[in-house]
Amino acid sequence: MGAKGDGTTDDTAAVQSAIEAAAKAGGGHVYIPSGQYRITKALVFASADRFDITGGGRSSVLLHENNEPLLFWNESASCRESSVRDLTFASVKNQKSPDVAVIDCRGGAERSFFGNLLFKSSGAVMGSGISVEKVMDTTAIDHCVFWCIGGTGIRVAKGSEVRMLGGRVVGSDRYVGPGRTPTIAVHLTGGNGGVHIITSDLIGVHTGVLIGDPGSPSNREVFITHATLDSSIHGVHVRDHSYVSIAGCWAASSDEDQILIDRDSHGCIMTVSGGTIFNGGASGRKGAANGMVVNAGSFILSGVTVRNNKGTGLIVGENVRDYAVTGCRFAENGTAAVLAGDNYTFTGNVFARNKTGLVNNGTNGIVQANAGI
Repeated sequence: MGAKGDGTTDDTAAVQSAIEAAAKAGGGHVYIPSGQYRITKALVFASADRFDITGGGRSSVLLHENNEPLLFWNESASCRESSVRDLTFASVKNQKSPDVAVIDCRGGAERSFFGNLLFKSSGAVMGSGISVEKVMDTTAIDHCVFWCIGGTGIRVAKGSEVRMLGGRVVGSDRYVGPGRTPTIAVHLTGGNGGVHIITSDLIGVHTGVLIGDPGSPSNREVFITHATLDSSIHGVHVRDHSYVSIAGCWAASSDEDQILIDRDSHGCIMTVSGGTIFNGGASGRKGAANGMVVNAGSFILSGVTVRNNKGTGLIVGENVRDYAVTGCRFAENGTAAVLAGDNYTFTGNVFARNKTGLVNNGTNGIVQANAGI
């Protein structure tokens, strides 16, 4: 490849030449051995040929200097049937803007794989991690760590069968930059279906999972399974009409709410089963410190422990219809639950040591067999 990897030499041209040689061959393997490689401008992939960009693991470090993407596929070049694996990306020298992603796939990412990658700040604030425009289809982000992001960990414009497996996204702050841009761990902007977030940690950002953007097409199916959503302002925030399944998750210690469905999300259907909605307001920062807040749509909450939220464990708004809360434990909240809306059942739950128990303002509801109210 010709790159030095000594942390001093500018290796941009050598790595770019290796990429272009692979492209001329119709795609190929670019290997980056152990070392520290100064990259002073974007490495551009100008074709949709198959690329396999790999390193030697954490010891293969690309030093990301300038306020522009590090790996860049332009609008006419999908990251198609490609992989980026076993590398570290370190933000150095210049602070990155929140909207500048380390890996920027403007032409989409199809049937591709991002695995065992470390994104980190190393003396300079990092922007975003992986950003995909156009279509992201049948693509996995496997055991990648985004450490101290200043923008969005993973941003997906539209797609299907997108999987985030394991790994962790940690924010540098809940807001970053002169304009106080909110940090987001995973942002599904619209038109996504079959998105799976499995056993991942999303911590210390403004919003753990942001689903939907105003004016964009609604997302469809989103599955969050055995994940940790911790110490943010919002854990999961739904702004569209998605079907969202949350199973066995730890949603905890957010300032405002662990789970939020917006007032305009009338078509949203959410199922929350197992797991814990816990410790709202633990940091002592400003916020409502609620557990789950549902302002529209419908939902099922089953077998969940809702506890130690300084505000209210569960708030259901008047625009919510056809919901069920069964087999849950409400303990040590400011207020256990406030119900409104129409056509619901609240049965077989247990209440313990809440300052205020159940407030029922709904219509056509069945509230029975709840212990400890």
